[in-house]
Amino acid sequence: MSSLSLKRSASSVGPTSEPVPKLGKRLPVPLMQLDFEKLEFGTKVEPGSQGDRFVRLNYDGGRLEIALKTLPNWGRAPFAAGPPKTADGNTLGTAWGMACELTMEEYEKYAALEAYVVKKLQSLRNELFPGDAKKKGKTGLDENFFQLKFNSKLTAPNPEKGYQPCVRVFIETDPTKQMPKIQKMHLLEGNKCTRPIKGDVNDLTRGAAVAVVISLVRGFYAGQTGSGMKFAATGIDILTNLQKTNAPEADYSGVEFVDIPTPVDGEPPEPAIDEDGLPREEEETYTQEQMDAAIGNP
Repeated sequence: MSSLSLKRSASSVGPTSEPVPKLGKRLPVPLMQLDFEKLEFGTKVEPGSQGDRFVRLNYDGGRLEIALKTLPNWGRAPFAAGPPKTADGNTLGTAWGMACELTMEEYEKYAALEAYVVKKLQSLRNELFPGDAKKKGKTGLDENFFQLKFNSKLTAPNPEKGYQPCVRVFIETDPTKQMPKIQKMHLLEGNKCTRPIKGDVNDLTRGAAVAVVISLVRGFYAGQTGSGMKFAATGIDILTNLQKTNAPEADYSGVEFVDIPTPVDGEPPEPAIDEDGLPREEEETYTQEQMDAAIGNP
């Protein structure tokens, strides 16, 4: 067992006994049922592997895992999942990014989670950003500095452009690391689902209907780019029968559709139908010579 001391969020940051981990696999907590009082913060700042620092953050004796949506509820992926790229188009790392749409209620709940965590870790701000604290001298960093350093994963709604609020998560694609379990299925009437089949990150196209489970990596991090909480998608259900097309709909208000099938190239068209519902006979055509001969003109 690790010697790291964890504490429930209700108490102040300081030495305390380590909670006993809960055994057995448990379900992720639905976002709207997240109880902030069950968050457990590490009591010290630890060094990261890339020059950053972090404070461990658990939930109710285990890893913080959140179900953004729980079937039959689902949300849209407003953009296709993909890897981050440099300015010249080169791929960075093996972790892909994706966005998940939220309702306004879910958006506000997630924002409250971020604000709660930042507030609880204010007492460790100088240890999380020692370089900036040293520049401030004895006074150290103020609370506003620490708040501004936080990088939220939320994107606010934009009603003018029709954008829903969403949260950004990452997806590991390196098979040597923990990749998410991606499944494809249909959601049927009566809240029934078809038997899932295996999917992959390439199925996470723009407009996909998804239910995503995310898991916090390590805890609260701080580095040169600021601070935040990095969540990885660990489970993604894709409802392929609810996929939304990105093609714009055509405007047919200026035309009237009639009950005549469109001919298929290479096939003879079906006969026209008269007002009685019977095949209309084709009219015969004659040359001028044939017409003159018929009426006896020389």
